[in-house]
Amino acid sequence: GVTVLLLSGCGTTSESTGTGEPTDATSPTASTELEQAQQRWADVGPAAYRMTLASSCGERNGLGVFRVTVTPQGTEVRPLDRWSDETDIQTVPDLFAFIEETTAFGAQVVDVEYDTDLGYPRQIEVDFLVDAIDDEACYLVEDFEPLGLVD
Repeated sequence: GVTVLLLSGCGTTSESTGTGEPTDATSPTASTELEQAQQRWADVGPAAYRMTLASSCGERNGLGVFRVTVTPQGTEVRPLDRWSDETDIQTVPDLFAFIEETTAFGAQVVDVEYDTDLGYPRQIEVDFLVDAIDDEACYLVEDFEPLGLVD
């Protein structure tokens, strides 16, 4: 499951529209961008893939760099250094769920860059409260590789 640290606060949420200008995450543009990315992933995203997932920013569990392999048989998460913690976010659907939850919660900044071909989130930067320290969460997906599995 995906665990999100809940902090009380208020304010507007922003999600990048790809123009570099944050927009209110409740705006049609931001929600449409997320929905379009999810639809693209559903349409053309591979059933099996490998990626490097870096979880950084803030004081929270799950920080580190991980090599993630997802197949229909399951998910394998391997920390790439001795400092990496265990991460709850392991798959592309987990990343989409994190974006939805932080936006619904009312994080003040939710800035996302999506892959134009497959739709998966390439980079996520969240700041729950702009004036608070160490409440941020950042994810970076690199070395994404669809796996062509032979039955």
